[in-house]
Amino acid sequence: MFEVARTEPVRALTREQLWKGLVRKAEFPEPFVRAITASRVLRRDERELEREVVLRGDRVRERVTFEPGVAVHFERLTGPAWGTIENRIVEDDRGGLGLRFTFRLEVEGLAPGSVEERAFAERMGASYLAAVRTTLRATEALVARGGAA
Repeated sequence: MFEVARTEPVRALTREQLWKGLVRKAEFPEPFVRAITASRVLRRDERELEREVVLRGDRVRERVTFEPGVAVHFERLTGPAWGTIENRIVEDDRGGLGLRFTFRLEVEGLAPGSVEERAFAERMGASYLAAVRTTLRATEALVARGGAA
């Protein structure tokens, strides 16, 4: 299992706008994560949802748990990679907002600590950073259209 974490500064959104964008991303991920080409919510209640997504051609089931106003937790239930992904709203020491993503994954066929696993983790880190940036841009666009104000 490997872990990658990064924080991207948030400049054009309030905490509330960012939170609404993260919830929307959990429900309708395609505009936020380019690697997801299809999705559907299978079950939902006030605290969590279960969804199925097509991620890089693989059908993956995830449990998404909401920590209102703070974080969205994704737990992979099926697919070639197992583990968790977290999107957390953070503040720096000057009160500036950031979006921190952390993923802890184990990938089928990759030995823990191997060169292959480290290379995969680096690629995933770059991919997830791109997804965080896309999430911020998509949320900014929603706000501009009045959808996440």
